[in-house]
Amino acid sequence: MAKVTKQQYAGIVKMYNSLIGSHQLWELWQDSMTMFALSISNTVDSRFREKREAAYIGIVHKYTKDEMQVFPQIFGEIAMQLEADREQDFLGDLYMSLDLGSHWHGQFFTPYNVCAAMAQMQFPDKITLEEIKPVTVCDCACGGGALLIAAGNEFLRKTINSGANGQDYICLFAQDLSQVSAMMCYVQLSLLGFAAKIKIGDSLLHPMLDSDNGEDIWYTPVWFSPIWEVRRLVNRLDKIMMAELRGAANRVWQPETAERRACPSGCGS
Repeated sequence: MAKVTKQQYAGIVKMYNSLIGSHQLWELWQDSMTMFALSISNTVDSRFREKREAAYIGIVHKYTKDEMQVFPQIFGEIAMQLEADREQDFLGDLYMSLDLGSHWHGQFFTPYNVCAAMAQMQFPDKITLEEIKPVTVCDCACGGGALLIAAGNEFLRKTINSGANGQDYICLFAQDLSQVSAMMCYVQLSLLGFAAKIKIGDSLLHPMLDSDNGEDIWYTPVWFSPIWEVRRLVNRLDKIMMAELRGAANRVWQPETAERRACPSGCGS
């Protein structure tokens, strides 16, 4: 049986314990995080809906009807805990408390209070309506998303008196090699109402790119909100215009020197 000391974990641990016997705790955690992420994604993201729905059903078939009734209760408890206190990495802390982290792979999640201190240093004391502008924050080894949650919360706190909705001005990007960690991050950022893009994969070998849009990419529901759709459209248009301007400048400035004619590639310049 899993045991933790923090009171806010008691209810959720009790529900996981009710399923231990025919299933291992690690399996339960992995399956629950994956199902929660799939459920959220399929309400807003149509790119791989059928394939993700099939993955969801594949997990469901591992459990009895009575066992499956426990998972919505777990999800509800997670949502309630994050609603009651945004200032926490609930899933990351619970994950480590249950000793599910892999010390063999150096998997140790940064404590939330450390992430909060780091976030405080990144923003001014307050941000006025005239000063507010879109901000992006990236964590290439996100774990459960503690650093991004702290950054998002700090930005909301600094903009609370600006008259603007801070969640319309901060976009989060996350990546992790561990699928379970990425799903934990996705679930928490979704429930907290942040626009975010999460990638599953090695950030050293395959870092996230703007063009990434494959099955390893997960978007939170707020990512699809009208204001962020418009911002991405404007950003794409800006990039196209800048590329055109650079191309035009290169076409205008083409000095025909003897050296350039001798070396068309410009290798002598």
